[in-house]
Amino acid sequence: SVLQRWLKPESAQPGNASSTLHIYMRQRMVGWTRHLPPLVALQVLRAGAGGLRGLTDSSASDAVPGVCNLPSDCSGAFCSDACCPTNRTEDPFCPNCRGANWTCLTSQTQIGLGQDPALGATYNDFGVGGNSGFCRYQAPVAGQNKSSAYGARLLTSHRVFAGVGLSQAQFMAMPGSDQADGAIACGMCLEVTAKMVLWNCDLTHPQNKNDSSQWPVHKVIVMVIDQCKDNWDRYNDTEPTGNCATGHLDFDIYPHDNNPGNLNIEDVTWRAVDCPSDDMPIQFVFASNETSEWHFSLHTWDMRSPIKAMEALAECSNGSTAWSPMEFGSNGWAYQATKVCNDFAANWPDNVTLRLTSVYDEVIIEQLKVPVDRWYQIDNWHAWPPVDGSSNFVESKAPPSEEANDRYSHC
Repeated sequence: SVLQRWLKPESAQPGNASSTLHIYMRQRMVGWTRHLPPLVALQVLRAGAGGLRGLTDSSASDAVPGVCNLPSDCSGAFCSDACCPTNRTEDPFCPNCRGANWTCLTSQTQIGLGQDPALGATYNDFGVGGNSGFCRYQAPVAGQNKSSAYGARLLTSHRVFAGVGLSQAQFMAMPGSDQADGAIACGMCLEVTAKMVLWNCDLTHPQNKNDSSQWPVHKVIVMVIDQCKDNWDRYNDTEPTGNCATGHLDFDIYPHDNNPGNLNIEDVTWRAVDCPSDDMPIQFVFASNETSEWHFSLHTWDMRSPIKAMEALAECSNGSTAWSPMEFGSNGWAYQATKVCNDFAANWPDNVTLRLTSVYDEVIIEQLKVPVDRWYQIDNWHAWPPVDGSSNFVESKAPPSEEANDRYSHC
C-alpha cells in the first residue's frame, strides 16, 4: 500500500535493512502516527520496527531489543524499559509491574532501582530493635538474629534467605483495586538474582564485605515483611531521587557490629514465587490479647501463596450463620461484628472459623482455638504465642528455581 511504501523505503526491505535504520524508523513512528486516523495509527504501532514488513504483522519475534514495541511492550500491568517516559515521574512504576499484581509479578522480571548509592537493593539493620516492619513479621526486640527472632518460621528456619522491604511501587495494591496496601505483598516470596555478599546463616557476619570482587552472582529466596516508601515516586528525569524506587529491595540483616554499610547491590532482578512452605501449616498471629468475639485482628505467616481474601464465620442474632468479609490493614486481617447482620464471631474463642482464599482462588477453612487463657502481649507487636493452623495452600504455579538458596542449603 501507499502507507507501507511511505513507512518502508527500499533500503529497509527485509534482509538488507540495518538495525540502526529500523530503530530510527520505530522511534519516529510514534510521532508520525499523530497525523494518522486512530485505527491506522494503532496498526502502525502494532507493526513495530521489526513489523515494517506489513501492517498486519505484530508478532513478538519482530520486536527490536531496546525499542518500544507497542502495544505488546506496554500492557495494562507493566511497561518495558524502552517504553518508559523520559520524565519518570509520569510513570513511577515503569518498567515494573504496577502494584502487587500477582500475575504480573510472577511472569515479568522486575528490575531494582534506587537513588545512587542506594542502587537496586540496600540493607537494613533489624537487630537494633524498635522496628517490626509494616507487616509485623518480626518482633521489635534488640539483639536478635535471624534464627532467634520472634517471627515467621519461614524466616527463622532458614527456608527463606531474608526478610525484605519492598518498594511501594509493588507493595501497594494494584491501582484501581479495592484491596489495601500489603494485603497481597505481606508474606509474599521473591526470587532475587544479583551479585551480592555472602553471609552466615543468621545474617550477622558478611564475607569479604569490603571486596565486592569476591561477591558471587547467585539467587536467593526472600520474604516481603515491610514496605519501602522513601520517595519511591520521585525522579529527576530518569534518575531516582529516593532510595525506594520501583523494584527496590531492602534486606533485613542483624550485623554483629551494627554496621550495614558498604553492601548495596547493583543490577538486581527478581520475580515473585510461591514460598517454600512444604508441609508447614499457616500460623495465625493475633494483634492484641484484648480482643473478643466483637472485634479481632490477625496476621498470617508462612503461606505458600498470598491470601487475597479472608472471611470469618459469624453468628447472627437469629441463630443463623454467615461469612463476614475481613479487611486488611496495619494490624492484619480484621473482623468487625455487625457487618453482615447483628452478628459476632461464631464459637469464640474455642472454635473460630476462618475461610482463606489464595491468589490462585484456592480455598481453605481453618478452625482455631484462640489461647485467651495463656497468651500475653509483646509490647508494640503481637499477642503471643501464635495459633497453628492445620493446613496450607497446596497449589503452586510459580515455583522457585532449583538453584535458588543453594548457597545457603547448609543452613
